[in-house]
Amino acid sequence: MKIDKRTIDMVLKLNDDALWSVIQKVIAKSGVSSLKNMEKPQDMSKIRQALSNLTDEDIEKATKLFRKEK
Repeated sequence: MKIDKRTIDMVLKLNDDALWSVIQKVIAKSGVSSLKNMEKPQDMSKIRQALSNLTDEDIEKATKLFRKEK
C-alpha cells in the first residue's frame, strides 16, 4: 500500500476506532516492533492533527526511516 497525502486525508475521515485500526495495520506491516503494542490514545485529536499536517515529503522521509528500522 502506497501512503501519500491523499491516502492520509482519506484515512482522516474515518472515526477514531477505524483510524486506530488503520494505524495498527500500518505499524504491523512496517515491521517496527517497538510500536506494535502501543495502546490507543484516549484523545486521537493530536494524532489527527499530526497526520493532517504531513506533506508528501514528510511521508517519504518517514517511510525511509521505517525501512531502516526493520
